[in-house]
Amino acid sequence: MSRLYNFGLYVHDNRKAVVVFAVASLLFSVGLLSQGEEFIDGNAPPPTTDSGKALNLIDEQLTVSASNTVTYILSHQEMTWQDEEFQTAVESFVIEIRELNLEIVSISTIYDDPTNQQVIATHSSIDGKKTAVYVSLAGSEADLTDQIPSLKKLDSETLDVTVTGSLIIGNDFDTAMKNDTIRAEVVGLPLSLIILLFVFGTFTAAVLPLLIALLMIALATGISYWMSDWWFFGLTEYSVSMISLIGIAVSIDYSLFMISRFREEIAKGESTESAIATMMDTAGRAVMYSGATVAVGLCSLFYFDATHMPSMGMGAFLAVAAAMLYSFTVLPALLSYLGPRINSLPVPIPGANRKTEFWKKLSIKVMSKPLRWLIPALVVLLLAASPFLRVEMSAGGIEALPPDMESRIGFEILEDEFPAYTASSIPIVIVFAEDDDPMSIEYSERISPYCQNIAEIEGVIGVNHPICNTELFEQEFSQWPIEAQEEWLASVSDNILRMSVPVQYRSGSDESERVVREMFEISEDEDFEALIGGWSAFEVELKDHLVERIPAVLAFVLGLTIILVFLQVRSILVPVKAIMMNILSVSASFGIIVLVFQDGLLTGFLNYSAQPIDLTVPPLVFGIAFGLSMDYEVLMLSRIHEAWEETGDNTQAVAEGLQASGSLITGAAAIMVAVFFGFVLADVLIIKSIGFALMVAVIVDATIVRAIVVPSTMRLLGKANWWAPNWMK
Repeated sequence: MSRLYNFGLYVHDNRKAVVVFAVASLLFSVGLLSQGEEFIDGNAPPPTTDSGKALNLIDEQLTVSASNTVTYILSHQEMTWQDEEFQTAVESFVIEIRELNLEIVSISTIYDDPTNQQVIATHSSIDGKKTAVYVSLAGSEADLTDQIPSLKKLDSETLDVTVTGSLIIGNDFDTAMKNDTIRAEVVGLPLSLIILLFVFGTFTAAVLPLLIALLMIALATGISYWMSDWWFFGLTEYSVSMISLIGIAVSIDYSLFMISRFREEIAKGESTESAIATMMDTAGRAVMYSGATVAVGLCSLFYFDATHMPSMGMGAFLAVAAAMLYSFTVLPALLSYLGPRINSLPVPIPGANRKTEFWKKLSIKVMSKPLRWLIPALVVLLLAASPFLRVEMSAGGIEALPPDMESRIGFEILEDEFPAYTASSIPIVIVFAEDDDPMSIEYSERISPYCQNIAEIEGVIGVNHPICNTELFEQEFSQWPIEAQEEWLASVSDNILRMSVPVQYRSGSDESERVVREMFEISEDEDFEALIGGWSAFEVELKDHLVERIPAVLAFVLGLTIILVFLQVRSILVPVKAIMMNILSVSASFGIIVLVFQDGLLTGFLNYSAQPIDLTVPPLVFGIAFGLSMDYEVLMLSRIHEAWEETGDNTQAVAEGLQASGSLITGAAAIMVAVFFGFVLADVLIIKSIGFALMVAVIVDATIVRAIVVPSTMRLLGKANWWAPNWMK
């Protein structure tokens, strides 16, 4: 008897203790959740990058940072800002802002200097019917979160008001992420219950997987809250989304596999104790290998440490670990109590729990003429993957929000209609050495050539920081122009100096990338530390990081997965073939997300705008989908391998294995599709696109690949499927 068999006996004999453990773990989870979270900003460059370090230094050491600004766009269909009534309405609106319980650093309007052309270009739309009011607030973004509702509520009786700005946009991202997770759970869990009722035909069996999923959500989310303020990568809100996205699917699937095997053993007349032990030794073993392969894919995300992928990977990893923990302990303990009563409370659903030989008949039909089935299937998969050859990628941005969200609408108005709006300013942070004196003329003379070199880059509008003007340092600070004094006080601390460099190009464009790369080159040649910050710099860092790391990640995932599958089936060809099939499934999903999200195939239905694919989506989908695809592969191969050991006939083993696992794979795939569909309805585009890609990968994997490619290739390879040198068996 194997260790898993004995473990099943142990859980059966100690089921009371296991139930106590379940209750204790739930209370522990609630305790962790009640402590709250301190997630880092998932919409900013991660702190492991130079661009992220620059923004963190700005947030920590300067009174006003890029993260606590609010911009109001006031407009009228007929009047312009030059009309007296328009001006009166703006001034009244500014009074309302000042009456809020906020520490306001500055409020900038067009009426500060209405004859200055630069002020006009910055504060007025081309037609003059819109004007911007820029508000800078003291305090960190976290400090201002509670004030955001009052900032959004401000209105004008005369003018239309649209609110945007980095503070509002960041809050909208965070709120959307939380709402997306809740919406996905509200959609996914009931749909999963319906599918489980159809698969099992009894309410008792159907409800157990949902119980395991709820325990998983509580524990994994609680641990992510606890880790949020100390894990060295830093966790973001995305980690919680991944817990629901991956955790619900695998929790229910693992429970489905194990409960199905338990019912199968009970139907044979086995005792509850024997059924539990056999379930652990068969379905439990498949779940163990499945969880290991999923974990391999997720661990690959940790290697992308200059992104937020480690945070997402950690969320998914916690979910899979919690799902396996409860599937191996609480689930068999509950089944030990239920025994044959697992089939109680039948539901009157037509076709529920119906036994057919569909999968066996289909596999025999496919294996009778394998090439006739295999070639068209491969053609379909390759055609589905082909759009990925023309993929365009970016680091994302405001376009990740829905096109009808107010903060995005306002941002796009500023970009499109305000001539001198500098949303694409690139911050540069100069870090002082211990003996540097930034107020000395010598330091200015040292930095001034650097300013000049940056200003000479094609596309840079200018570099106007006081440190660049050596003549200022020939006089006392009190004699500087007021504007220069204010700029200095707002941008210099004891340790850093920040200068904002406006550029002509939008973040994400090829021109913006060229500007940033030239900034990097100039900064590397200096004898002082200069960090290029902002989203444009992060996008360049992200591209370089992915190009450097992806080959190693591919080798790690493919190599370790081959080893894990080999350990299960002791075959040379089957693991290699399994890898190739998963690559086909994932590639097909890559191609389809290009059609949908880059080409805009479903923009109206899913409420997004067509745009380049987020740079992190392909590696994320690969890391997750590869493991999830192996989920079915491992289950199916375990049943085929069982049949092969019993019969020694490859064709019969494939037919019996597919028949034994086919309905389970269909049910498990349907559950995953239901869960992922909940995330397809998300507002945040990266979550929407990941959910869609995973949904497509699962559908392709559970239909074309498992129904056609697997039996046809197994038939063509024959007994060679199971060959391995004796010393490896």
